[in-house]
Amino acid sequence: MTLLRRCKAQVTPVGPQQIGGLLDLCAQEPVASACLAHQIQRWSRWGRGDAVVIGRPARPRAAAWTAGAVMPFGLAARPQLGLEGLKRGEARALAEHARPRLAPYGSIMGPRQDVEILWRSLRDLGTTAREERWSQPLLGAPHVGEGLIAAQVRRRPSLAWVGRDLAMATSAVGDMVLDASVDMFTGELGYDPTDLGSSYARHVGWLVDAGRSYIVLDDGQGGPVGPGSPRSVAFKADVGSMWHAPSGGVAMITGVWTRPDLRGRGLGAVAMAGVVDAVRRDHVGRRGEVSLYVNDFNTAALGLYSTVGFTRTGTFSTVLL
Repeated sequence: MTLLRRCKAQVTPVGPQQIGGLLDLCAQEPVASACLAHQIQRWSRWGRGDAVVIGRPARPRAAAWTAGAVMPFGLAARPQLGLEGLKRGEARALAEHARPRLAPYGSIMGPRQDVEILWRSLRDLGTTAREERWSQPLLGAPHVGEGLIAAQVRRRPSLAWVGRDLAMATSAVGDMVLDASVDMFTGELGYDPTDLGSSYARHVGWLVDAGRSYIVLDDGQGGPVGPGSPRSVAFKADVGSMWHAPSGGVAMITGVWTRPDLRGRGLGAVAMAGVVDAVRRDHVGRRGEVSLYVNDFNTAALGLYSTVGFTRTGTFSTVLL
């Protein structure tokens, strides 16, 4: 058997009943691996080869979700965790498995060092990208005894209503949430996801139904909703990924959006602080980790998260296909 064939044999599909070892691997870095851990726990079944590991399923050395959005983890060496990373032939074998499964307008995302290794092999196989975003700071929210919203309201007492009115979205405002989500997505990635079919709308609906989409409604002019006044989404954020690692709950915030006419007025900072508090209350526990990643060129967002108290814990990368 050639070296490449031996490496291919180590790209092992795992099913929903075989994820124990994969989750043990994710537990080595529970925040950095949150997207992968969430993906394999979200579904009760998936296609053969959607989730794969390198090495024995009971104790893998690396893993990836390879359907649509590719999410690798463990490809790079992590000596401090006892993870040796992949050999070049193994990375090539994983790329050969993933390449025919890449979706138009899909992505490869995760810890920068893992994405770099997989993308190098995919590029050697002729894969091209629309855009490569290599520096996306991974940020973690602080733990504050009184919660984060209190400090923000003390700084901006006129925006106390934002914290009060922050709530889980419901299906009653589902169309408004979808409109805000599409605006966020289009501004971030440059195209309207609903032009590609109904999958994005279904995803937004799932977030709402699962209690993982948070919104602030206003009167359309940056004030609280009053009796008989119009209603508009002023702010939204989603719990895009979540899992309960052995060390505690982990949530990854995605889809953060403030309506353009309200940006720079402090509303986003108050709302974001409220989201962190709400996610800990509703999903991951008081000591749970709440994180997000953001493009390094988005200076406005970086400033907002710094104001709330987020600090950098790592770097993600995304290759847009």
